Formats: sequence, structure tokens, C-alpha cells
Amino acid sequence: MDECNKWQFTRFYGSPYYQEREATWRLLRQLRQTEENPWMVCGGFNEILYGFEKKYGLIREEERMKDFRKVLKDCNLIDLGFSGNWFTLEIGNLPETNIQELLDKGVANDVWVSLFPEYQICHLPHSFSDHCPLLITTRREIKKSAERKFKFEAWWVLEESFLETVRNLWDTSTVDLLHKLDCVRKGLQNWANGIRHSRKIKKDILHLKMAKLLEEEISDDNMEELIDTKFALNLEIENDKRYWEQRACINWLKLGDKNTAFFHKQATQRIRWNLIQKLQLEDGMETEVLEEMEEIARSYF
Repeated sequence: MDECNKWQFTRFYGSPYYQEREATWRLLRQLRQTEENPWMVCGGFNEILYGFEKKYGLIREEERMKDFRKVLKDCNLIDLGFSGNWFTLEIGNLPETNIQELLDKGVANDVWVSLFPEYQICHLPHSFSDHCPLLITTRREIKKSAERKFKFEAWWVLEESFLETVRNLWDTSTVDLLHKLDCVRKGLQNWANGIRHSRKIKKDILHLKMAKLLEEEISDDNMEELIDTKFALNLEIENDKRYWEQRACINWLKLGDKNTAFFHKQATQRIRWNLIQKLQLEDGMETEVLEEMEEIARSYF
């Protein structure tokens, strides 16, 4: 790989103990890259930037938050924002012990943002940890209208209907072997798209339900329903695990054009401002799927 195609990713974990916080920030400063090198830092910093990033519990001291903001400024790192649930940490299953904080973040320097202007950081639902995972997308996956090569997905075999679907597709197709294989290929793609779509709807509904529950006042009934909703989301996450594992080896990292830093930064800002992240369907659900967004735009205009 050419040197100019490289960028650095740092997985960071800040000490949860206040007396070790100074050493934590000193380490981050030591890891700082030169301004010419794209650098992204992601992980659990165990600190918040502002008071509104915490809900319930003791109020965070302003001095601690100022120290966090200062170290990011010293390292030329900016908060990349996020989509999804507001808080990344939740502890305590009772109303009187519940605490929610935004402790996990993605930050980067301007050069990295210029390299990946379409980046997205999504807070995924909590799994078995108190912290929620962060999904970093460096660019959008543009789905071509042309027919793609057939790829077998590992998660298919985990579906109860998989074997029966293959058997029916094979038995109902006729003529020669190549024709039967082509029928199975097309049939499996349609079957998988249907499952993927229904899962997305189910997860969207669970996400909306969780967001509504988090906005309500904490009570015993509220916490019980919240735990059940999280459990249902965890099951969906486990179902998707093989899907993401199979795609972990795909390299989407590509070099942007070689404009000057000033004009590149301006162009990046325009792209971010003009980029439509999601649109709302007629039923009130939101979508980030490009094909669905294109259809919404066509119907509207």
C-alpha cells in the first residue's frame, strides 16, 4: 500500500479512576499525529464533554469536562457526532440507581474527515455489556442496479427456513443443472432480501420503543419494559453477528483527491452539509437505504 493511502486508527480506553485521568490524557497527547496524517481515535474515554451528556447520578465537575475538551483541542481532534441512542453507557436496573452517560466516542482530525467525508458513527443497541458498541462507516455502500455476483451468506444457515427454501427451489426448478442452480441463486437472494427487510423493520420498531422508554420517567414498570426491549434487540444483534463478521475483511478505505488542505476542507464541509442521511417513510419509519430514499424523493417530486 502506498504511504499516502494510510491512516491511523487508535482504539482508546480511558481510565475510569479520576486519580489516573491526568496520565490518561498525557497518553493521548503522546499518541498525537502530525496534522498531515489522517488520525481517528475511538473508544471509551470514560469522560463526558458537557453536562448534558449525562443523565441521573451526581453532576460531573466542570473542571473534569474542561480537561477532556482541552486534550482533544491539543490533539486537533474533533467530536464526530453519532446517530442512534444518545447514551453509550447505562448502569443500574432500578429507577434510583439508573445512570446513563455518553462515554464512548469517535474523534478525528480534519485530515481524516477530509479523507472520509461520508463517515457515520452509529450507536448500536446494548448487548451484554453496559457499554453499547459503535459502528464506524467510512463511506456509503452504493448499491448498483446491475446484477451482482452471487455470494453465499454465512447467516443464511442459521435461519430455520433455509433448508426448506433450498429444497423447494431445487425441486420446483426443471431442465438442466445450470438452470436449477440459477433458480436456487435467484430464489435465495429474494428469500434473504425478505428476511433482511423484516429484520430491519423489527429493529426499527424496537429502536423507537427504546427511545420512547428512555424519554419517559424512570419507574419499575418502565425499567422492566426497557430490559425486555433490550433483550429483544440483543437477539437481533446476535442474528446479525455472522453477517457483519463476513464483511469485516472488506476494505472500504480509499484515498480522496489531492487538493490543497484548505479547498479539500471546504469541499468536505459542503459534502457533509448536503448529504441526506435519512428520510421518513409514509408510515413514520425512517430509512437510510439509498434505494428507498431515491423512491421517496421520486414520489415526492
